[in-house]
Amino acid sequence: MAKEGWVTGSARAAGGSRDYKLWVPPGLVNEKPAPLLMLLHGCTHGAEEMAEISGMNEVANRNHFLVVYPEQSRLANLLKCWNWFDPKHQSRDAGEPSILAEIVRQVCSLYGVDSERVYIAGVSAGGAMAVIAAATYPDLFSALAVAAGAEFQAAQGVSEGLVVMKQGGPDPVQQGRAAFAAMKPGLARKSRKRLPVIVFHGTEDASVNPVNANQIIAQWGETNACLASAAGETGFSISEKIVGEIVPKGYAYDRHIYADQRGHLLMEKWIVKGLGHAWSGTAKEHKYCDPKGPNASEEIWRFFREATS
Repeated sequence: MAKEGWVTGSARAAGGSRDYKLWVPPGLVNEKPAPLLMLLHGCTHGAEEMAEISGMNEVANRNHFLVVYPEQSRLANLLKCWNWFDPKHQSRDAGEPSILAEIVRQVCSLYGVDSERVYIAGVSAGGAMAVIAAATYPDLFSALAVAAGAEFQAAQGVSEGLVVMKQGGPDPVQQGRAAFAAMKPGLARKSRKRLPVIVFHGTEDASVNPVNANQIIAQWGETNACLASAAGETGFSISEKIVGEIVPKGYAYDRHIYADQRGHLLMEKWIVKGLGHAWSGTAKEHKYCDPKGPNASEEIWRFFREATS
């Protein structure tokens, strides 16, 4: 295992090359293979700012997992947004998904990574791209977390992307089936019966309409139903339980918990009342994080552990 702290790298694939920064928490040198989380920043950000906004490195230090932060290039997008709305970046072995996959492969080859516990998360444009990466590379990613993102292939151009941000995307059932179709090459390499998903969104998000959170859950509900059917399962169903809670001196929120017919945790949706377009629960002074919400980073890691154990 490498030295503790930040390690820089670069990866090249069919879609080009991107730099990344890897956080190596203390105490991994002689431990068993570690989990890996890829975390995609939103527009205008970079790796270290995403780490600051999310507080994920501190969660990694406590729970002994690696975090890799790919960095979008201004040459690829002037605002450093991941190009989730562009069809050139929505499929396997092409565009930005191919680069993200190569970053995972590179980190896995250089460090002691547990290949059964590689996860992806993202916020805003990074959240929408994380959805695409999870669908196009199910052989790499075991679970997904999305903050203020969008469903799979929600747009087919910049203008459609702006519409999605304001009013949501196409029929989630249709997109759920499209995501399953996109998974097939990866599933041929590594079978998968489930892909767990957790979603966070604020009710006061003026940049990305919260309807997108509902669509992500509906889309992945359909995708997971397709996965179950392809695996020969009968009687697949999803139940929902809603728990309303409040952060002390902070926001109230509804936690929607979705389980399969066997009672296994499959998805969660956290709707935070009062949260804007920001990462929930990080105790930092930054316009893109809000300490009044539940701690999204802690809950994402808890969900990954529970849903993939």
